[in-house]
Amino acid sequence: MAVLPKQEAQDVRIPAAGAGTQQKSDKDVKPTKEQAKLAEQDRKSAVDSLTKIRRASAWQVHRWPLEKRIAEEKTRIHLPRSYLATDGEDVRVVWPGEDLNQVVYEHYSGSVDPKDGNHKVNYVAPDGVSPRRHEYLGPDPRVAGYFFDFDDEIHIRWWDAYLQDQWMDRQKWKMEVELDESGNWVEKTR
Repeated sequence: MAVLPKQEAQDVRIPAAGAGTQQKSDKDVKPTKEQAKLAEQDRKSAVDSLTKIRRASAWQVHRWPLEKRIAEEKTRIHLPRSYLATDGEDVRVVWPGEDLNQVVYEHYSGSVDPKDGNHKVNYVAPDGVSPRRHEYLGPDPRVAGYFFDFDDEIHIRWWDAYLQDQWMDRQKWKMEVELDESGNWVEKTR
């Protein structure tokens, strides 16, 4: 059996007080332009893939929703009356335990008085047919998700497959992403 010599103690240099402030930590090091460009490309590809997933999973508002989105606390939901909420919106209270998808489905499945809808654009029903409330939202309105504002009120993110347009209230929306704790790109919730 071979005997190995014992390792001698090594001197460890301890930096003088104030010397540590001159060294840059990993957080202080700025990424190079190439690293920043790669990070931006990675973010854009994450936005594209998450947007495609969101669009594919959007449910047509005139069909029965297959998923449940349960409200955890009392809040209000904003329900636009027409495309880009040009005719205003209805605001409804949502109670804890209530299914948001059911609230939206029931709201938009009702008929509209034809006299009230004469000045609005009905994208689907021709004259003489009883118009539905969802027909004023666009040719193929789909619920792509919900957005919670800073007052914890809910706004619907719409995706219209026919118009290839995504809108919420009076504006267009874009998917925004952020890095989570594990370094994966996830959708921003606020």
